Amino acid sequence: MEFNVVDRPETLVAGMVLRSPALAVEGPRRKKVEEAWKLNLSRALPGPPASAFVDHAPEINSYLTHIIGYRCRSLDDLLPGDVLARIPAGRYARFSLSGENLGETIVTLWRAIWDAEAAGRLVRSYTGDHERYPDEHTVEVFVAMAEDDSAGR
Repeated sequence: MEFNVVDRPETLVAGMVLRSPALAVEGPRRKKVEEAWKLNLSRALPGPPASAFVDHAPEINSYLTHIIGYRCRSLDDLLPGDVLARIPAGRYARFSLSGENLGETIVTLWRAIWDAEAAGRLVRSYTGDHERYPDEHTVEVFVAMAEDDSAGR
C-alpha cells in the first residue's frame, strides 16, 4: 500500500484510555476497542472523532496507550474525566483507505503500516500516531516518522 509523507502541526486528541499491546487489532482487544468507540460516540463530542497512539514502550517493543476520543482545538474542548494526548508536530507517513466496514478497514490499514515498516519503507519514531475519520467509511492514519528516515522521503 502506498503512502505519502506530510508535515503535520501539533494535534490534540482527548478521550478514553486503553492500554494495550501495539499489534493486537483482533480478538478480545478489538472487542474492547469497539465497546469504547460505542461509548465515545454516544457522547456529545466537542470535536471530530479521532484516535491517538502514544506512550510506546520500546523496552518491550509493544505496549502503548490508545486514546479513543475526539480532536481538540484547545484545552477548553477537554471533557471532564477524559485524558489529553499531544501528538507533536513533525513529519508523518499518511496512509488512507476506504471500505464498507470501518473496523476491517482500520485493521487492513494497520497491517499495511506494519508491512511497510518491516520492509524498511518506513522508519517510525513512535512519538505519537493519529487516526482521523473523514467519513464513515474512510480512515487516515498519520504515523510519526524518524528524523533520519530516508526510506519514506
